[in-house]
Amino acid sequence: MQAVSARSLIVYAVQALALGFAAGWFARRPRAEAARPPKRAFFLLVRLEFKTVADRVKAEEAWAVEAKHCRDHEPGTLSYELARSDKDDKAVIIVERYADKEDAYLNVHKGSAAFAKFRPVLAGLDPVITGHSYVASDLGYTSRLEIS
Repeated sequence: MQAVSARSLIVYAVQALALGFAAGWFARRPRAEAARPPKRAFFLLVRLEFKTVADRVKAEEAWAVEAKHCRDHEPGTLSYELARSDKDDKAVIIVERYADKEDAYLNVHKGSAAFAKFRPVLAGLDPVITGHSYVASDLGYTSRLEIS
């Protein structure tokens, strides 16, 4: 076995460090840019109270199809979340957030075939619907992904 000089060891060590640095540099995932929601996004908060838990479940099943459509085909639909009440098992709230009221909500969302299919299913279940609309104040955040 041949002896390795101190100089050769230093060269090998520097090469290994450089190779490790390069591998780490190229393997790292680029940091995703924080999502920047449009200013003054349009919100809807819709509470639905059903006659039975079975009706709520039917509505959730139909809504899941609508939500998937929104996620896959409506980039202006920023949030579309259904949450069950922790106090009333027949009630849900839907939080909807759109880039704007006129285009993303009224034209794209309400004009979609998925929405047209969902609404009669919901109407057939005859829930008590209480809804309110809002315009974002831009003072807080809806998702930590929006924080820079």
